[in-house]
Amino acid sequence: MRGTSKTYVIDPKSHKVNVDMSSSSGKDPGYLQSSGSGGKKGRGESQAQTNDKQSGISLLLSYLTGPLYIFATRRGRKNRFWAGLSIFSVILFITVLLMWGGLSSWSTRQTPVGAVMLLAAVVAILSGVSAWTRAVVLTGRYEGPRLRRVPQWIKGSLATGLFGLICPGMGLFIDGRSKHAVAAMWMASVTAISLLFLSRVFWLWNFNTYAGAFAVRPDTLEYVLIITSAVAVFGGLAWIVQALNGARLAGRASSRKTVSRKNWVAVALLISIIGFSTLSRPALVAEVFDTGAAVSSSEGMRVIPLYLSLAAIHFDSSRPDYTIRAIGLYEHCGDQVKADLMRRDLIDLLESSVPLLEEEGIVISRTGDMYRALADPEAIDARTTDRPTSATIPAELQVLDWEMSRAIP
Repeated sequence: MRGTSKTYVIDPKSHKVNVDMSSSSGKDPGYLQSSGSGGKKGRGESQAQTNDKQSGISLLLSYLTGPLYIFATRRGRKNRFWAGLSIFSVILFITVLLMWGGLSSWSTRQTPVGAVMLLAAVVAILSGVSAWTRAVVLTGRYEGPRLRRVPQWIKGSLATGLFGLICPGMGLFIDGRSKHAVAAMWMASVTAISLLFLSRVFWLWNFNTYAGAFAVRPDTLEYVLIITSAVAVFGGLAWIVQALNGARLAGRASSRKTVSRKNWVAVALLISIIGFSTLSRPALVAEVFDTGAAVSSSEGMRVIPLYLSLAAIHFDSSRPDYTIRAIGLYEHCGDQVKADLMRRDLIDLLESSVPLLEEEGIVISRTGDMYRALADPEAIDARTTDRPTSATIPAELQVLDWEMSRAIP
């Protein structure tokens, strides 16, 4: 072979890559740059990491501040709308609370001030709950790692259920169920509005009588009040159920077991407690219903007293005065057919006791007929006066010993 040839062999093991310590632009690499050159991104990341390492107790307890909870999160403080709405709701609520005592004196005046106060209270509740729920959503979405840094006893079933009873949705919020907590809070707001109207039910009734063109039919207003009462009762039950549900979810998270049946057990226990408290003393419940019927009837209502009287009869049918009140209310409503049926049933029930009533001098009949003794308006109660005169009792019936009748308790 003529000439010389050179062969080059590249050893991959000994191949080295020279690292240029400076870029073409003359700047240092990223890992050698000072902390100040990182820009806003470095500060934001370090602040987020610091917030994640902080304890979530203060953030969790801020839940009790209501609409002001929006200021517990950085995103809530930056949003002017939600921050302003929370401040507006708090100021309006305090104003209504300070002026609420004067609403009772306005009930006799033909002025719309009371209606404006009720409307302002409703606006305060709705705006406050809106800001509150927005804060819960933001906290659950962006402050999750911080919320998990709470003591273990707070995550327990007992503490979670207690927090749920104190404040609606708080137990569910501790369990990480922000959407469920928001639903519980809105249900509590509807319940609060219902109780607000029920607390001034007679004022609303009197105001409707002189509302003029804004007045509604009395029967319609009574049905609205009945629906409002049902919403208040259902809301109270929902408040207890959401607290129990929060305790159930906390127990499931701690035990890592499926406890879906405990939800139905809790509901069944709640219904049993309510049923026992209601049915254990039916006479007392019936008396409460009858008192409510008497009070509402004295205000000029017709539908509500009627339903209360029927409820009193259902719980205690041994009291004929409940039936007599219901008969009068049926007649007042114009339903004479049902009034006659109830009157006939009452007479059939008391027919066997007429001889005893006549013997004791309680009922005196001119005819001697048992049915007419109860149905005849001329049948009288011998105990109503101390010394009856011939002007009130026929002469043939004055043979009773009135001194003896006075001694009858």
